[in-house]
Amino acid sequence: MVLGLTGGIGCGKSAALAVFARLGFHVVDADQLARTVLARPDIAHQLVARWGGAALGADGLPDRAWIGRKVFGAPAELAFLEALVHPEVARLRQAAVADSSKHHVVEIPLLFEKGLAAEYDYVVCVACSDEVRLSRLEARGLTRQDAQARIDAQMPLVQKVMKSNHVLWNDGDLPALAAQVTRLVARLTAAEKSII
Repeated sequence: MVLGLTGGIGCGKSAALAVFARLGFHVVDADQLARTVLARPDIAHQLVARWGGAALGADGLPDRAWIGRKVFGAPAELAFLEALVHPEVARLRQAAVADSSKHHVVEIPLLFEKGLAAEYDYVVCVACSDEVRLSRLEARGLTRQDAQARIDAQMPLVQKVMKSNHVLWNDGDLPALAAQVTRLVARLTAAEKSII
């Protein structure tokens, strides 16, 4: 079984992913794969060729915050970055779930936006209220205005909920989220066994 895990920024996808891991799922974080690809010397070289040395931090690695500001609201720059990084991320993602003897869950924030839903047996969306999202993003250091801009830049959460096979509502605390994930895993595992 391979699950695609998505949801809006600030909804708690990473927290849900951690619960899946505790329940024995092999977890794949597409954002982490993207960070790994972005740090490759050949990718850094191409970033510098296009954007100059400002694209790198003091450590010589791509400055993700600087790059985020560069591509946010600049479609041509975002397209350049995605063309550079996404094919390799897709290859790594597919390799990571190749072992059919394991259950996998792949966290992809832009799963629907990138047309990846068909790659997964089920799509699970982590959702919560806008006020909770904004509060969580502010706790991460974003201003409310910046947090709202990031929310607005993604597909509306209600659309992600409607397109998903299962929804985890995460307005509560971590134990409440963990209980939902546990119930979902039990249902999906039982359904899988009934098919075999």
